[in-house]
Amino acid sequence: MISPKRTSSLLLISNNEICDYIYSLLEEANYTPIVISTPSDVLQYLKGKHHGIVFLDCESVINFGLGVFSKFKVACPSCRLILICNKAHKEHREIIREAVDIGFYACLLAPYEDWEVLTMVRFYR
Repeated sequence: MISPKRTSSLLLISNNEICDYIYSLLEEANYTPIVISTPSDVLQYLKGKHHGIVFLDCESVINFGLGVFSKFKVACPSCRLILICNKAHKEHREIIREAVDIGFYACLLAPYEDWEVLTMVRFYR
């Protein structure tokens, strides 16, 4: 028996390779990933929701600024914001520190295993 689709995960990931990887991984695990290209689209989706999962990468944080993501927490206080960070970015430690300060649920540093990503969404529906 095929299990029903689970809570959608939003992907605001600027790096196409990482986005494709996370999308495929979540879809194979029977989640419903939705690729979103702007923070305002994320806010529209989160309005009125009691929970949600948003994956972001370092490039998105650099492109849009961390201040935008605090608005996600206001729109949906119980949402999980998960940062996917590449050690190639020299400022990744600063990005992680600031992300934790504004309430990100978790940060995953590349290289990461499939199980690490799936653990972030597994018990949250």
